[in-house]
Amino acid sequence: MDIVDRINAEKTLIFTVTPGRSGTKYLCALLGSVPGIASHHEPLPDFVSAMRRAQQAPEMAFAFLRDVKLPFIAGLPSPIYAETSHLFCKGFFEPAILMGLRPKLIILRRPPSEVAWSLVERDTIPARTPYGCLYLLDPRDPGVMPLRGWERMTDYQLCFWYALEIERRQLRYADFAAQLGLACFEVLQRDLGTSEVFAAMMRTLDIPMNGTAVSDHESISAVRHNGNKRRLVKPDNLEAQEAELWQAMLSYEPLLSSAIEAKYQAGGKAAAAA
Repeated sequence: MDIVDRINAEKTLIFTVTPGRSGTKYLCALLGSVPGIASHHEPLPDFVSAMRRAQQAPEMAFAFLRDVKLPFIAGLPSPIYAETSHLFCKGFFEPAILMGLRPKLIILRRPPSEVAWSLVERDTIPARTPYGCLYLLDPRDPGVMPLRGWERMTDYQLCFWYALEIERRQLRYADFAAQLGLACFEVLQRDLGTSEVFAAMMRTLDIPMNGTAVSDHESISAVRHNGNKRRLVKPDNLEAQEAELWQAMLSYEPLLSSAIEAKYQAGGKAAAAA
């Protein structure tokens, strides 16, 4: 039995599709309160060790999954493995599907402007700062939305572009999940604090919860998770910067703006598909 067959026979996999700075550490704690789930937030072995190389050489993603990540997961005693990492959607989803894995997905959203500003506060800028180059997609990568003149863009614009690129992937992977029959739950970061939403997530993922779920949810939600230590004053022209960026991308993704707007105009209600 190869590693994929073993994982399919013994484990349920849950991965997130998210930009980061969106409540992944909080979600990890919530999932970890459910019996049977081994919940990890960007654990070792970390996708980041292969992510940057995988952009240019997809075979690196296959090798990392087959030789590193899946053996680690197989060695854990829990029947359910959940990883709340923003890296899975950066070159590993497609190889996982092609290998025969069928993970369940949590599409975790936060408004792109909030994601972008949080990244600026953490000095994590695509193509510019060390952490931005290591962890984030950037306009030089294949398969991303083109951004001509990105070198002249502000740090905020690059972070906003990155947040939009992940929104584009969230839309795409939700469609893939529907076509493949994968359990998929879409949720906004702000709704994680609602116990009913979390319970709906568990039902969609077909994972039973114990009787202490409500009290566990309340105690976990009372704690701030992974907040920014550095707080910056926002400039007054962020909307103008966003408008300039949208104009630069309009010819490539003319419908993306309306698709994203529809997601956030839904009243914050979670959406599920199985």
